[in-house]
Amino acid sequence: MGLVIFMQIIQPSKLPLAKTLWLLAGFAFTHSISEWGYLFVPLQSVGSTNTLILLMTIHLSFMALSFAFFLAFGLAQYSSRKEVYLLLPSILLLIWYVNFIAFFDQIALLSWYTKCEIWGRYLLGFPGALLSGLGLWLVRPELSIWGPRIDRYLRDSSVTILIYSVLAGLIVPPGNFFPNTIINNQTFFNLFHVPVQLVRAVLSIFLSWYVFKLLSVFRLESRINLERIERLESIISERQRIANDIHDGAIQSIYGAGMLLDRASELIDSDHKRSKIVIDQVIFRLNETIDSLRRYILDLKSGDLCQQDVQQRFKQSIKQYCEVFPKLTIYDSLDLPIWFLSIPGAVDHTYFILQEAIANAAQHANCSQIHVKMLGNKHTLDIEISDNGIGISQDIIKNNSVSELHGNGLRSMEQRARQLSSKLNIKSDQAGTTLVIQIERRRLQLEKI
Repeated sequence: MGLVIFMQIIQPSKLPLAKTLWLLAGFAFTHSISEWGYLFVPLQSVGSTNTLILLMTIHLSFMALSFAFFLAFGLAQYSSRKEVYLLLPSILLLIWYVNFIAFFDQIALLSWYTKCEIWGRYLLGFPGALLSGLGLWLVRPELSIWGPRIDRYLRDSSVTILIYSVLAGLIVPPGNFFPNTIINNQTFFNLFHVPVQLVRAVLSIFLSWYVFKLLSVFRLESRINLERIERLESIISERQRIANDIHDGAIQSIYGAGMLLDRASELIDSDHKRSKIVIDQVIFRLNETIDSLRRYILDLKSGDLCQQDVQQRFKQSIKQYCEVFPKLTIYDSLDLPIWFLSIPGAVDHTYFILQEAIANAAQHANCSQIHVKMLGNKHTLDIEISDNGIGISQDIIKNNSVSELHGNGLRSMEQRARQLSSKLNIKSDQAGTTLVIQIERRRLQLEKI
């Protein structure tokens, strides 16, 4: 029992009972050692007196110490103050030690040994077991929320300890003072024809079993904590995904609308009709953004669209950037495989990567041309987006700090590439920058299962 409890002690727990389990483990360890004294002390009764005294002292000391641990555990169920549940048992243990160990009678050795055991059980054993049993009964409402089985194990443990308090604390060796002249090992045997030591051993086995089962409450707590952590990670991941979707979708569309409005303001005096057309495009773009947000909220994903619809969506996005940046020419070659459309989220991730890549090139690369290639077959989809801009410093690429240059945009593309079970590769020089992503069908489908 002590080993099982000790293994639980090293596990973190917020349950109040966990803070005092070390006392119950201390009782289990020390009492198991003291029980061996009943075997070795009789064996040495015909040997050296000094050896016998040493064994008796060790046996009685561990017995009293184990009951002190038990008493401390019982008191801890009523008070969380260490000066209460540690100090009182220590004082009683010291009183017992001074009176019955330090001043032993070597002439009447057996009588001294019997008195030490009797008063150890009276002074420490009985109140310790009694308070522990009642204390576990009192914490039942606190732990009953973990289910009826935990409540049953707690009840059985409490009842077993209360019975043990009588058999181990009041049923003592025969002595010459009340109440052990009436209630002792011999009268118990005469009444029930069973040695009290055997009944104690059986109770100890039952108690160990009930405590072992009771400790399952901590396994339940750990499982619930793990589920909470998983839910929290899921929430954080979902929030990050929503943030990326809004950034790559709605924010980019609104940004594009803003660029169109700037274009319209430049044309409003010189070309009134053209500026009106641009404003109409802004209105159309904003309405489309609103519809996109509505579809997003209602979880109407693009995965239900056919191949032609998806490719048209991509081409429409490319066309909008050409309208926002009149000096920019975008060439596209799109052939998305059917298998790719059936994987949840794959089209959305690819669409947002396309938007972010074009937006970054148009805003930062000072380029005049962008080439978009999305070509697939039965096994892979190869995505390549290149521009003829000023490029990205090789030092930044080697130091893996691309995200620091363009902030949330490239970080978002890197994350979405990982969601597609792939990797964002960047090739850049003075002639421009190329982003390459290769999506493998088998790998993506396995990780989405």
